[in-house]
Amino acid sequence: MSDRTVPAKSDHDDIASKSSPFSTVSSASSSSSSSSSSSMEYFTSQVGGSVSSLSPSSSSEPLPEQQQQQQERQRRRIVNGTVLSSLVLVTLYLLTHSQLEALVALWEYDLGDIPAADGSESVTKTSVATQVLVRLPLDALHSYEQLVPRNPVFYKACTSGVAYGLGDFTSQVVQGKPLEDIDLPRSARSGAAGFIGHGPLCHYWLIFMETYLDFGGAWWATGIKVTADLTVWSIFLCASYSFLIGMFELRDPRDVWKDVQATTWPALRSAWRFWPFVHTISFSHAVPMDLKLLWVDTMEIVWVTILSKVANEDKNLARAQQEEEAAEVACATTLQDQFVVVTSSSMKKQNDNDDGERVLEALTNPNNDSSETDDVSMRVLAACWPLVAMWPVLYAGYQIEKILGLEV
Repeated sequence: MSDRTVPAKSDHDDIASKSSPFSTVSSASSSSSSSSSSSMEYFTSQVGGSVSSLSPSSSSEPLPEQQQQQQERQRRRIVNGTVLSSLVLVTLYLLTHSQLEALVALWEYDLGDIPAADGSESVTKTSVATQVLVRLPLDALHSYEQLVPRNPVFYKACTSGVAYGLGDFTSQVVQGKPLEDIDLPRSARSGAAGFIGHGPLCHYWLIFMETYLDFGGAWWATGIKVTADLTVWSIFLCASYSFLIGMFELRDPRDVWKDVQATTWPALRSAWRFWPFVHTISFSHAVPMDLKLLWVDTMEIVWVTILSKVANEDKNLARAQQEEEAAEVACATTLQDQFVVVTSSSMKKQNDNDDGERVLEALTNPNNDSSETDDVSMRVLAACWPLVAMWPVLYAGYQIEKILGLEV
Protein backbone atom coordinates (compact mmCIF):
# COMPACT_ATOMS: atom_id res chain seq x y z
CA MET A 1 0.00 0.00 0.00
CA SER A 2 1.16 3.40 -0.74
CA ASP A 3 -0.45 5.08 2.26
CA ARG A 4 1.04 4.78 5.71
CA THR A 5 -1.31 3.29 8.45
CA VAL A 6 -1.44 5.27 11.69
CA PRO A 7 -2.14 3.07 14.76
CA ALA A 8 -5.14 4.10 16.84
CA LYS A 9 -4.67 5.38 20.35
CA SER A 10 -5.62 2.87 23.06
CA ASP A 11 -7.62 3.68 26.16
CA HIS A 12 -4.54 2.99 28.19
CA ASP A 13 -2.70 5.74 26.43
CA ASP A 14 -5.54 8.18 27.05
CA ILE A 15 -5.69 7.32 30.72
CA ALA A 16 -1.94 7.57 31.06
CA SER A 17 -1.92 10.95 29.47
CA LYS A 18 -4.68 12.19 31.69
CA SER A 19 -3.36 10.64 34.89
CA SER A 20 0.23 11.72 34.41
CA PRO A 21 0.95 14.95 36.29
CA PHE A 22 3.69 15.84 33.87
CA SER A 23 1.54 15.65 30.74
CA THR A 24 -0.01 19.06 31.19
CA VAL A 25 3.31 20.63 32.07
CA SER A 26 4.92 18.93 29.13
CA SER A 27 2.29 20.10 26.66
CA ALA A 28 2.34 23.59 28.10
CA SER A 29 6.09 23.66 27.86
CA SER A 30 6.08 22.50 24.28
CA SER A 31 3.40 25.04 23.43
CA SER A 32 5.36 27.81 25.11
CA SER A 33 8.52 26.69 23.34
CA SER A 34 6.85 26.72 19.91
CA SER A 35 5.32 30.14 20.65
CA SER A 36 8.70 31.55 21.66
CA SER A 37 10.24 30.03 18.56
CA SER A 38 7.61 31.65 16.32
CA SER A 39 8.07 35.03 18.02
CA MET A 40 11.82 34.86 17.55
CA GLU A 41 11.44 33.97 13.87
CA TYR A 42 9.02 36.88 13.33
CA PHE A 43 11.33 39.32 15.17
CA THR A 44 14.33 38.06 13.20
CA SER A 45 12.52 38.42 9.91
CA GLN A 46 11.38 41.96 10.74
CA VAL A 47 14.79 43.08 11.97
CA GLY A 48 16.47 41.33 9.07
CA GLY A 49 14.15 43.05 6.62
CA SER A 50 14.85 46.43 8.21
CA VAL A 51 18.57 45.85 8.13
CA SER A 52 18.49 44.61 4.54
CA SER A 53 16.54 47.69 3.51
CA LEU A 54 19.38 49.83 4.87
CA SER A 55 22.10 47.81 3.20
CA PRO A 56 24.06 49.25 0.21
CA SER A 57 22.78 46.51 -2.10
CA SER A 58 19.21 47.85 -1.94
CA SER A 59 17.47 48.48 -5.29
CA SER A 60 16.70 52.07 -4.24
CA GLU A 61 20.32 53.07 -4.83
CA PRO A 62 21.78 53.27 -8.37
CA LEU A 63 23.66 50.29 -9.73
CA PRO A 64 27.30 50.63 -10.82
CA GLU A 65 26.22 50.73 -14.48
CA GLN A 66 23.79 53.54 -13.76
CA GLN A 67 26.44 55.42 -11.81
CA GLN A 68 28.82 55.09 -14.74
CA GLN A 69 26.17 56.36 -17.14
CA GLN A 70 25.43 59.34 -14.90
CA GLN A 71 29.13 60.13 -14.60
CA GLU A 72 29.55 59.86 -18.36
CA ARG A 73 26.60 62.21 -19.00
CA GLN A 74 27.99 64.66 -16.44
CA ARG A 75 31.39 64.51 -18.14
CA ARG A 76 29.84 65.16 -21.57
CA ARG A 77 27.82 68.06 -20.13
CA ILE A 78 30.99 69.67 -18.76
CA VAL A 79 32.97 69.11 -21.97
CA ASN A 80 30.20 70.43 -24.26
CA GLY A 81 29.55 73.40 -22.01
CA THR A 82 33.25 74.28 -21.90
CA VAL A 83 33.67 74.01 -25.67
CA LEU A 84 30.56 76.06 -26.43
CA SER A 85 31.42 78.74 -23.88
CA SER A 86 34.93 79.06 -25.29
CA LEU A 87 33.62 79.36 -28.86
CA VAL A 88 31.11 82.04 -27.85
CA LEU A 89 33.71 84.08 -25.94
CA VAL A 90 36.29 83.86 -28.73
CA THR A 91 33.70 84.83 -31.36
CA LEU A 92 32.46 87.79 -29.35
CA TYR A 93 36.02 88.98 -28.79
CA LEU A 94 36.92 88.73 -32.49
CA LEU A 95 33.80 90.62 -33.51
CA THR A 96 33.80 93.32 -30.84
CA HIS A 97 37.36 93.70 -29.52
CA SER A 98 37.88 97.08 -31.20
CA GLN A 99 34.66 98.47 -29.74
CA LEU A 100 35.42 96.98 -26.32
CA GLU A 101 38.87 98.56 -26.30
CA ALA A 102 37.30 101.90 -27.29
CA LEU A 103 34.79 101.65 -24.44
CA VAL A 104 37.54 100.84 -21.91
CA ALA A 105 39.60 103.81 -23.10
CA LEU A 106 36.49 105.99 -22.95
CA TRP A 107 36.02 105.33 -19.22
CA GLU A 108 39.73 105.60 -18.40
CA TYR A 109 40.27 109.05 -19.85
CA ASP A 110 38.46 112.32 -19.25
CA LEU A 111 36.73 113.71 -22.33
CA GLY A 112 36.52 117.19 -20.98
CA ASP A 113 33.81 119.59 -22.09
CA ILE A 114 33.13 118.63 -25.71
CA PRO A 115 30.17 120.43 -27.30
CA ALA A 116 27.78 118.48 -29.50
CA ALA A 117 27.72 118.99 -33.25
CA ASP A 118 24.47 120.94 -33.11
CA GLY A 119 25.69 122.96 -30.11
CA SER A 120 22.76 121.86 -27.96
CA GLU A 121 24.59 120.12 -25.13
CA SER A 122 27.94 118.63 -24.20
CA VAL A 123 28.88 115.10 -25.22
CA THR A 124 28.98 112.66 -22.30
CA LYS A 125 30.66 109.30 -21.92
CA THR A 126 27.27 107.60 -21.80
CA SER A 127 26.15 109.10 -25.11
CA VAL A 128 29.41 108.12 -26.81
CA ALA A 129 29.21 104.56 -25.46
CA THR A 130 25.61 104.31 -26.66
CA GLN A 131 26.60 105.40 -30.16
CA VAL A 132 29.43 102.86 -30.25
CA LEU A 133 27.09 100.02 -29.25
CA VAL A 134 24.36 101.09 -31.68
CA ARG A 135 26.83 101.20 -34.57
CA LEU A 136 28.33 97.82 -33.67
CA PRO A 137 26.39 95.68 -36.25
CA LEU A 138 26.95 98.20 -39.05
CA ASP A 139 30.65 98.53 -38.23
CA ALA A 140 31.04 94.74 -38.23
CA LEU A 141 29.37 94.59 -41.67
CA HIS A 142 31.69 97.28 -43.05
CA SER A 143 34.70 95.47 -41.60
CA TYR A 144 33.62 92.25 -43.30
CA GLU A 145 33.07 94.08 -46.60
CA GLN A 146 36.59 95.51 -46.45
CA LEU A 147 38.09 92.15 -45.44
CA VAL A 148 36.59 89.93 -48.17
CA PRO A 149 38.38 91.46 -51.22
CA ARG A 150 41.77 90.67 -49.68
CA ASN A 151 41.19 86.91 -49.96
CA PRO A 152 37.62 86.26 -51.14
CA VAL A 153 37.80 82.46 -51.38
CA PHE A 154 39.21 82.01 -47.86
CA TYR A 155 36.90 84.45 -46.10
CA LYS A 156 33.82 83.17 -47.90
CA ALA A 157 34.86 79.62 -46.99
CA CYS A 158 35.08 80.73 -43.35
CA THR A 159 31.63 82.32 -43.63
CA SER A 160 30.07 79.13 -44.99
CA GLY A 161 31.90 76.99 -42.44
CA VAL A 162 30.46 79.02 -39.57
CA ALA A 163 26.99 78.98 -41.15
CA TYR A 164 26.95 75.20 -41.70
CA GLY A 165 28.32 74.39 -38.25
CA LEU A 166 25.92 76.77 -36.53
CA GLY A 167 23.03 75.45 -38.62
CA ASP A 168 23.72 71.84 -37.64
CA PHE A 169 24.06 72.83 -33.98
CA THR A 170 20.76 74.72 -34.19
CA SER A 171 19.04 71.69 -35.72
CA GLN A 172 20.11 69.54 -32.74
CA VAL A 173 18.87 72.16 -30.29
CA VAL A 174 15.54 72.36 -32.17
CA GLN A 175 15.23 68.58 -31.87
CA GLY A 176 15.23 69.00 -28.08
CA LYS A 177 18.59 67.41 -27.30
CA PRO A 178 20.01 68.31 -23.86
CA LEU A 179 23.50 69.76 -23.58
CA GLU A 180 25.17 66.42 -22.85
CA ASP A 181 23.57 64.74 -25.90
CA ILE A 182 24.51 67.41 -28.46
CA ASP A 183 26.89 65.89 -31.03
CA LEU A 184 29.55 68.58 -31.39
CA PRO A 185 31.73 66.41 -33.71
CA ARG A 186 28.75 66.20 -36.08
CA SER A 187 28.45 70.00 -36.09
CA ALA A 188 32.21 70.23 -36.71
CA ARG A 189 31.90 67.88 -39.69
CA SER A 190 29.07 69.97 -41.08
CA GLY A 191 31.12 73.13 -40.63
CA ALA A 192 34.11 71.51 -42.36
CA ALA A 193 31.85 70.54 -45.28
CA GLY A 194 30.72 74.15 -45.54
CA PHE A 195 34.31 75.42 -45.39
CA ILE A 196 35.65 72.98 -48.00
CA GLY A 197 32.63 72.74 -50.29
CA HIS A 198 29.98 75.41 -50.03
CA GLY A 199 32.09 78.56 -49.57
CA PRO A 200 34.64 78.16 -52.39
CA LEU A 201 32.15 76.57 -54.82
CA CYS A 202 29.51 79.24 -54.26
CA HIS A 203 32.11 82.00 -54.74
CA TYR A 204 32.80 80.84 -58.30
CA TRP A 205 29.14 80.01 -58.91
CA LEU A 206 28.09 83.57 -58.08
CA ILE A 207 30.76 84.94 -60.40
CA PHE A 208 29.55 82.64 -63.17
CA MET A 209 25.92 83.75 -62.78
CA GLU A 210 26.82 87.44 -62.66
CA THR A 211 28.93 87.00 -65.80
CA TYR A 212 26.78 84.76 -67.99
CA LEU A 213 23.23 84.89 -66.58
CA ASP A 214 22.80 88.58 -65.85
CA PHE A 215 21.68 89.53 -69.39
CA GLY A 216 22.58 93.15 -68.99
CA GLY A 217 20.72 93.60 -65.71
CA ALA A 218 17.28 92.59 -67.05
CA TRP A 219 14.72 92.03 -64.30
CA TRP A 220 13.89 88.54 -65.54
CA ALA A 221 17.57 87.55 -65.31
CA THR A 222 17.13 87.17 -61.56
CA GLY A 223 14.48 84.52 -62.22
CA ILE A 224 16.89 82.66 -64.51
CA LYS A 225 19.54 82.75 -61.79
CA VAL A 226 17.13 81.48 -59.14
CA THR A 227 15.91 78.65 -61.38
CA ALA A 228 19.46 77.57 -62.25
CA ASP A 229 20.54 77.78 -58.61
CA LEU A 230 17.61 75.72 -57.31
CA THR A 231 17.80 72.94 -59.90
CA VAL A 232 21.20 71.98 -61.31
CA TRP A 233 23.30 73.73 -58.68
CA SER A 234 21.24 72.53 -55.70
CA ILE A 235 21.46 68.89 -56.82
CA PHE A 236 25.23 69.20 -57.18
CA LEU A 237 25.58 71.03 -53.87
CA CYS A 238 23.48 68.52 -51.91
CA ALA A 239 25.47 65.62 -53.38
CA SER A 240 28.76 67.37 -52.52
CA TYR A 241 27.61 67.98 -48.95
CA SER A 242 26.56 64.34 -48.49
CA PHE A 243 29.82 62.99 -49.95
CA LEU A 244 31.93 65.29 -47.78
CA ILE A 245 30.04 64.24 -44.65
CA GLY A 246 30.40 60.58 -45.67
CA MET A 247 34.13 61.06 -46.25
CA PHE A 248 34.56 62.61 -42.80
CA GLU A 249 32.66 59.66 -41.28
CA LEU A 250 34.79 57.16 -43.28
CA ARG A 251 31.69 55.60 -44.84
CA ASP A 252 31.50 53.45 -47.95
CA PRO A 253 30.89 55.69 -51.03
CA ARG A 254 28.19 53.29 -52.20
CA ASP A 255 26.26 53.81 -48.99
CA VAL A 256 26.72 57.57 -49.34
CA TRP A 257 25.34 57.39 -52.89
CA LYS A 258 22.26 55.59 -51.58
CA ASP A 259 21.79 58.40 -49.08
CA VAL A 260 22.14 60.94 -51.91
CA GLN A 261 19.45 59.14 -53.89
CA ALA A 262 17.15 59.00 -50.87
CA THR A 263 17.62 62.61 -49.73
CA THR A 264 18.03 64.62 -52.95
CA TRP A 265 14.33 64.89 -53.77
CA PRO A 266 13.23 65.76 -50.18
CA ALA A 267 16.03 68.35 -50.01
CA LEU A 268 14.99 69.90 -53.34
CA ARG A 269 11.36 69.96 -52.31
CA SER A 270 12.26 71.71 -49.07
CA ALA A 271 14.53 74.16 -50.93
CA TRP A 272 11.77 75.12 -53.35
CA ARG A 273 9.55 76.08 -50.45
CA PHE A 274 12.15 78.35 -48.90
CA TRP A 275 14.79 79.70 -51.28
CA PRO A 276 12.93 81.18 -54.31
CA PHE A 277 11.67 84.18 -52.37
CA VAL A 278 14.96 84.55 -50.47
CA HIS A 279 16.94 84.52 -53.73
CA THR A 280 14.81 87.28 -55.19
CA ILE A 281 16.89 89.40 -52.81
CA SER A 282 20.12 87.38 -53.02
CA PHE A 283 20.54 87.71 -56.80
CA SER A 284 19.13 91.21 -57.13
CA HIS A 285 21.22 94.36 -57.41
CA ALA A 286 20.17 95.43 -53.92
CA VAL A 287 22.90 93.21 -52.40
CA PRO A 288 26.54 94.07 -53.32
CA MET A 289 28.62 91.30 -54.87
CA ASP A 290 30.93 90.91 -51.87
CA LEU A 291 27.96 90.64 -49.48
CA LYS A 292 25.84 88.19 -51.48
CA LEU A 293 27.40 85.12 -49.90
CA LEU A 294 27.11 86.65 -46.42
CA TRP A 295 23.39 87.20 -47.01
CA VAL A 296 22.99 83.69 -48.40
CA ASP A 297 24.89 82.17 -45.47
CA THR A 298 22.80 84.12 -42.99
CA MET A 299 19.73 82.52 -44.54
CA GLU A 300 21.74 79.31 -44.81
CA ILE A 301 21.62 78.85 -41.05
CA VAL A 302 17.89 78.23 -41.32
CA TRP A 303 18.32 76.13 -44.46
CA VAL A 304 21.15 74.00 -43.04
CA THR A 305 18.91 73.24 -40.07
CA ILE A 306 16.47 71.70 -42.56
CA LEU A 307 19.26 70.03 -44.55
CA SER A 308 20.84 68.50 -41.44
CA LYS A 309 17.51 67.00 -40.42
CA VAL A 310 17.05 65.51 -43.89
CA ALA A 311 20.62 64.15 -43.98
CA ASN A 312 20.33 62.52 -40.52
CA GLU A 313 16.67 61.49 -40.77
CA ASP A 314 17.39 58.18 -42.47
CA LYS A 315 20.06 57.25 -39.91
CA ASN A 316 17.86 58.14 -36.92
CA LEU A 317 14.87 56.39 -38.48
CA ALA A 318 16.87 53.21 -39.09
CA ARG A 319 18.12 53.22 -35.49
CA ALA A 320 14.61 53.77 -34.12
CA GLN A 321 13.23 51.01 -36.32
CA GLN A 322 15.91 48.57 -35.16
CA GLU A 323 15.07 49.29 -31.52
CA GLU A 324 11.36 48.96 -32.23
CA GLU A 325 11.92 45.70 -34.10
CA ALA A 326 13.95 44.26 -31.21
CA ALA A 327 11.31 45.20 -28.65
CA GLU A 328 8.39 43.90 -30.68
CA VAL A 329 10.13 40.66 -31.67
CA ALA A 330 11.07 40.03 -28.03
CA CYS A 331 7.41 40.42 -27.02
CA ALA A 332 6.03 38.37 -29.93
CA THR A 333 4.65 34.99 -28.92
CA THR A 334 4.43 33.28 -32.30
CA LEU A 335 6.44 33.05 -35.47
CA GLN A 336 3.61 34.71 -37.36
CA ASP A 337 3.77 37.78 -35.11
CA GLN A 338 7.50 38.01 -35.67
CA PHE A 339 7.02 37.79 -39.43
CA VAL A 340 4.44 40.61 -39.36
CA VAL A 341 6.72 42.87 -37.30
CA VAL A 342 9.76 42.39 -39.54
CA THR A 343 7.76 42.70 -42.75
CA SER A 344 5.89 45.86 -41.70
CA SER A 345 9.06 47.65 -40.55
CA SER A 346 10.88 46.71 -43.75
CA MET A 347 7.99 47.94 -45.87
CA LYS A 348 7.87 51.21 -43.92
CA LYS A 349 11.57 51.87 -44.44
CA GLN A 350 11.30 50.96 -48.11
CA ASN A 351 8.37 53.32 -48.63
CA ASP A 352 10.30 56.20 -47.02
CA ASN A 353 13.21 55.76 -49.43
CA ASP A 354 11.27 54.81 -52.55
CA ASP A 355 9.87 58.29 -53.15
CA GLY A 356 13.24 60.03 -53.40
CA GLU A 357 14.90 57.21 -55.34
CA ARG A 358 11.98 56.98 -57.81
CA VAL A 359 12.04 60.71 -58.52
CA LEU A 360 15.82 60.79 -58.99
CA GLU A 361 15.76 57.72 -61.23
CA ALA A 362 12.92 59.14 -63.34
CA LEU A 363 14.80 62.41 -63.81
CA THR A 364 18.06 60.69 -64.81
CA ASN A 365 16.72 57.69 -66.78
CA PRO A 366 14.38 58.55 -69.67
CA ASN A 367 13.70 54.87 -70.51
CA ASN A 368 11.35 54.29 -67.58
CA ASP A 369 7.70 53.35 -67.89
CA SER A 370 5.67 56.28 -69.23
CA SER A 371 2.97 56.08 -66.55
CA GLU A 372 5.55 56.16 -63.74
CA THR A 373 7.38 59.04 -65.44
CA ASP A 374 4.12 60.98 -65.77
CA ASP A 375 3.38 60.40 -62.08
CA VAL A 376 6.82 61.66 -61.10
CA SER A 377 6.44 64.66 -63.41
CA MET A 378 3.17 65.61 -61.74
CA ARG A 379 4.84 65.40 -58.33
CA VAL A 380 7.70 67.62 -59.46
CA LEU A 381 5.31 70.18 -60.97
CA ALA A 382 3.19 70.19 -57.82
CA ALA A 383 6.28 70.79 -55.67
CA CYS A 384 7.88 73.54 -57.76
CA TRP A 385 4.98 76.01 -57.61
CA PRO A 386 7.15 78.53 -55.69
CA LEU A 387 9.42 78.75 -58.74
CA VAL A 388 6.40 79.98 -60.68
CA ALA A 389 4.98 82.18 -57.92
CA MET A 390 8.26 84.06 -57.55
CA TRP A 391 7.98 85.82 -60.93
CA PRO A 392 5.41 88.43 -59.83
CA VAL A 393 7.57 89.02 -56.76
CA LEU A 394 10.60 89.52 -59.01
CA TYR A 395 8.78 92.08 -61.14
CA ALA A 396 7.58 93.98 -58.08
CA GLY A 397 11.12 93.94 -56.69
CA TYR A 398 12.44 95.29 -59.99
CA GLN A 399 9.99 98.21 -59.85
CA ILE A 400 11.11 98.95 -56.28
CA GLU A 401 14.75 98.89 -57.40
CA LYS A 402 13.93 101.40 -60.13
CA ILE A 403 12.26 103.68 -57.62
CA LEU A 404 15.28 103.46 -55.28
CA GLY A 405 17.74 103.87 -58.14
CA LEU A 406 19.39 100.47 -57.64
CA GLU A 407 18.84 99.06 -61.13
CA VAL A 408 21.82 98.57 -63.47
